[in-house]
Amino acid sequence: MNRRCMGCMEEYDARYDICPWCGYQEGIAPQQAYHITPGSMLAGRYTIGRVLGFGGFGITYIGFDEMLQKKVAVKEYMPSEFSTRMPNQQMVTVYSGDREEQFKEGLVKILEEARRLAKFASEPGIVHIYDCFEANNTAYIVMEYLDGESLKEKTSRDGKMTVEEAEPIILSVLSALKKVHEAGIIHRDIAPDNIYLLKNGEVKLLDFGAARYATTKHSKSLSVIIKPGYAPEEQYRSRGDQGPWTDIYALAATFYKLITGITPEDAMERSVRDELKRPSKLGVKINRNTETAIMNALNIKIQDRTQSASDFEAELLAAEVKERQATKDKVDVGSLPTWVKAASAAAALTLTVGFALLAGGVIHFSIPGLTKAVTAEGMTTVPNVINLEVDAAGESVKASRLGMQILGYNDSEEIEKGKILTQNLPGGQEVEEDSIVEVEVSAGGAMTRIPDLIGMSREEAEKAIQAASLSAEYKEMEYQAAPDTIAMQSLPANEQVKVGSRIVLTVSLGKGGGSREVTVSVKNVAGMDYDAASDFLYQDYLYLIKTDSEYSDTVEEGKIISQEPAPGTMVSQQSNIRVCVSLGKEKVEVPNATYLTLEEAKSNLEAALLEVSVTEEYSDVVPKGNTISQSIERGELVEKGTEVKVAISLGPKPVETKPQETKADNRPRETTGAARAPQQDQPSATQAAAEPTTEAPTQPPVTEAPAPPTTEAPPTQAPQDNGGMDLNKAYDIFKRNQ
Repeated sequence: MNRRCMGCMEEYDARYDICPWCGYQEGIAPQQAYHITPGSMLAGRYTIGRVLGFGGFGITYIGFDEMLQKKVAVKEYMPSEFSTRMPNQQMVTVYSGDREEQFKEGLVKILEEARRLAKFASEPGIVHIYDCFEANNTAYIVMEYLDGESLKEKTSRDGKMTVEEAEPIILSVLSALKKVHEAGIIHRDIAPDNIYLLKNGEVKLLDFGAARYATTKHSKSLSVIIKPGYAPEEQYRSRGDQGPWTDIYALAATFYKLITGITPEDAMERSVRDELKRPSKLGVKINRNTETAIMNALNIKIQDRTQSASDFEAELLAAEVKERQATKDKVDVGSLPTWVKAASAAAALTLTVGFALLAGGVIHFSIPGLTKAVTAEGMTTVPNVINLEVDAAGESVKASRLGMQILGYNDSEEIEKGKILTQNLPGGQEVEEDSIVEVEVSAGGAMTRIPDLIGMSREEAEKAIQAASLSAEYKEMEYQAAPDTIAMQSLPANEQVKVGSRIVLTVSLGKGGGSREVTVSVKNVAGMDYDAASDFLYQDYLYLIKTDSEYSDTVEEGKIISQEPAPGTMVSQQSNIRVCVSLGKEKVEVPNATYLTLEEAKSNLEAALLEVSVTEEYSDVVPKGNTISQSIERGELVEKGTEVKVAISLGPKPVETKPQETKADNRPRETTGAARAPQQDQPSATQAAAEPTTEAPTQPPVTEAPAPPTTEAPPTQAPQDNGGMDLNKAYDIFKRNQ
């Protein structure tokens, strides 16, 4: 009797629990509690297997179409910001309120997109859509299963490509894009991880980005998650003019990455200061025309960029390609706010504050990347902070006269741990000053821990590798270890690595020596280090095999707790001695306790049998009552009962205010050469003015100017050549001269 493997959907003998085709272990739990349990059925037709990939928008499973008897991939719409699932259930729970509204909008859009893409079943370069339906309170898309690997996986393993290797792949994608662009569909997420190379040589474009514009503007995870380096600047703006040129930029960035091994600088950073190097400057062997075609497609401004898939294809194949220079917009002085223009004139008459006035009274602002009219008074432009470190993001937001709040941590395969993952206000959008930019911080990609495989049989090691969501490569060599056991591993035990990482395992072929005809007495190895015990037993040509590991409060980690056969037993040489190795005192993995409410942080830590202590500190970016940091990082292994300190935000530090001091105005009043008499009281508005006081009757009356405010004027600064004037200073000058 055969069973179907939930890892690869191939059949194998049901007497075994591990698939001989892919190494998947039957009955293994889902990678995440909210994933569908392998073996479940959807729509009475599709058997769901292991997870192929997941992110902020949904989950993709391997599946099997029981009606057509073929493998499929099943994509489940499940945006983590709006929904979840209880363990061992299929029904999706959607959060109430505004999140429910956004979830439903996204569901409708993703089904519409799937139905439109289903029309391209005859196009070889696009993943084929077989079915789409609603179930379990969400939506599913059934598509062809791709047997191969993504460009990201290939380049991670093999390194960068030559131009001759990469160009046919890019041309294949362009062929597919021409068809979908004609139908009005924009991909919006082209990158190496969404281009698949099949084992039969075909190239497939997958994972169209409908969900990325499917929800309302309030969504953090769906509206602004983009891939830095591949997304053009228009994707950072809520009203960006997106079109075929958007995909062309991303595909050119992919081409650049394939041949240079370097991800292009973020488009918003390039719009401030473009330092993108031509591939030839990075040592790539490339003809000038191909290079020019790539750089034309990577122009920042839409009007300078290659406009369509057909145009990009034509330039890549052309004998001569003309380079398009980037255009530069000038500041439109006529559109500057009145206060800016007035400030420039006032500044010329009053203070020298370190700015230069150009001919005609136009201010030269030394703000990098300023190419458009200055924003209106009281408004500011949101900076793009995605992919920035938290401190750098905070400074950038502060410089734009905005506030920032960190609302949480989320896993991401694209954004490094500790950098900004999402922002609710897109970069480039104009908003009122003092608005709050809400951000989420990347926790990095899903991680797993390397098991200790030394001494295990190959079969047991394969089970452990599968359970840890790793992949393995095996090598064989003669070694002083039992044949068919793991002698060496390329990654150390207990090290944290990304899910799916590859580990190289060396399988022992044995080392020979001894004879099965000779018997020896088994020595006692209890309490010995595993490696030392292995050497000790091999003196009698006996091999050590680790068959079990367990925690122990009395035996140190890595030392042997027990053995079988017992000491003194007579066995043949070349026999295996099975041992149980200590894991030391029981340890637990520290969960996340950062950017959560205090109650959530305590719940996570106490559930892991850890002690919690709390400190308080001020924070400008973490809401009051939420956690700022934890003393032991998420993922660390510690003994049960270890104390973890969490810092709780008190909100921004209060501004200390001092009582205002009233200063007497003792400044002298100048006359035409002599000191004046003390100033007389000024008459009220209803009184006739008194006779003016003068030194000589021949002098005209001197009319007093109104006394200046009691606040002292700031000291005059020496001229500074800083090349520009801050807008806040200009506004202050204007106000002082009204």
